[in-house]
Amino acid sequence: MNPARARHPRHVERLVLVAGSASLLDSAAIISVGSALPLWRSQLRLDDVEVGVVSATMTIAIALGALAGGWLADRLGRRRVFTTTVALYAVGAALVALAGSRTGLVAGVAVLGLGSGADLPASIALVAGRVPARLRGRMVAATHVMWTVGIVLASAAAFAVSPFGLPGMRAVFGALALGALATLAARRRAVPPDLDPDLGPDPGAAAGPRTGAGEVAAAPVARGDVRVLVAVALFYLLYTLVANTFGSFRTYLLVTVGDASQAGATAISFGMTLVGLVGTVAFSAIADSRWRRTVYPFAAVALVCSQAMLSLTVGQSLSATVAALVLYALAYPYVGEGLYKVWAQESVSPAARATFQGATIAGARAAAALFALVTPSLLADDPAVLFWLLTVIAAAAVLVGRRSPERPSAGPAARSTRGVPTP
Repeated sequence: MNPARARHPRHVERLVLVAGSASLLDSAAIISVGSALPLWRSQLRLDDVEVGVVSATMTIAIALGALAGGWLADRLGRRRVFTTTVALYAVGAALVALAGSRTGLVAGVAVLGLGSGADLPASIALVAGRVPARLRGRMVAATHVMWTVGIVLASAAAFAVSPFGLPGMRAVFGALALGALATLAARRRAVPPDLDPDLGPDPGAAAGPRTGAGEVAAAPVARGDVRVLVAVALFYLLYTLVANTFGSFRTYLLVTVGDASQAGATAISFGMTLVGLVGTVAFSAIADSRWRRTVYPFAAVALVCSQAMLSLTVGQSLSATVAALVLYALAYPYVGEGLYKVWAQESVSPAARATFQGATIAGARAAAALFALVTPSLLADDPAVLFWLLTVIAAAAVLVGRRSPERPSAGPAARSTRGVPTP
């Protein structure tokens, strides 16, 4: 494949579809584990601490996988790492589907988490490196649309199998394993093993930084960019504490605190993900424009208010809790992980994209894993305290986010002379 072919619309669509499938599988795994927690608790007789251990194991494994996968992708080649980690995901999903004990469950979610974490930075950097600069933000945002589609599909699957209990969720994890194998089969045509417009022939960073389509070459971290990179990383860490709690414990919250049934909780979760999907599609349309900065403050206020509403109503009114979840779903597409993924591609040179994103994902997931250890206990003892804490964290995240990249598609070299941008 030559650079001209990389810019062909049909090839770009295939590339985003296949590489974005990794995002779909990753989010589906996280949501499926969260949906299965109440069932594992009852069927495998897990206590609150053991529930926290299962969730934390998944999150820690994602962190370790992202750290290793991002570093290896920039050195061994993004296509090669993408292929290996999707195969690891398939093995992990199969292990979770077959797990019949606490030990087997923890081992399965560990392997699944490693595969999920490792393929994400590789797949997104693969897209960012093989599409024209003018489309980069939109195409990276499109992978996050698929992330949200994964949430929708996993929530729908959990709802559909809820009458069947744990055997139904085993079938969901089996389907995830088959989906990973299908992605492996499709990658050969969509991601041929040749020229990466950013880095030259695989393996990745061995050739050093080069110019991509419409991009200026730059050192991995330009002097004026350090504060921007720190802001992007800190924003994502803080936001992940909020998002991971919702992703992993939303169904658990509705069942154990809101007194909803398993079927009712999964139905509510499914509705929230549909709202989020619409917003994520809208965000992908404005990802390469200044509208994303215009929308930011409104989404930021809504994000913080959603946490404050939960702190005031959780455990007292299921309808008020659902209203807060709707507000959260309206906010996060514009001030959440999709925005971070675009920022991460704009804030670092091509040769270090996967490494930076892998490191930031690892740090954020590690913090979320520690937080997940105490989340079930906080939900059981005093859920209002948990959500007041998340209110403060959400406010800090959106304030830090104001120091992140201002102008879409401005490469690191262009920004290095301006210092830290402001809204």
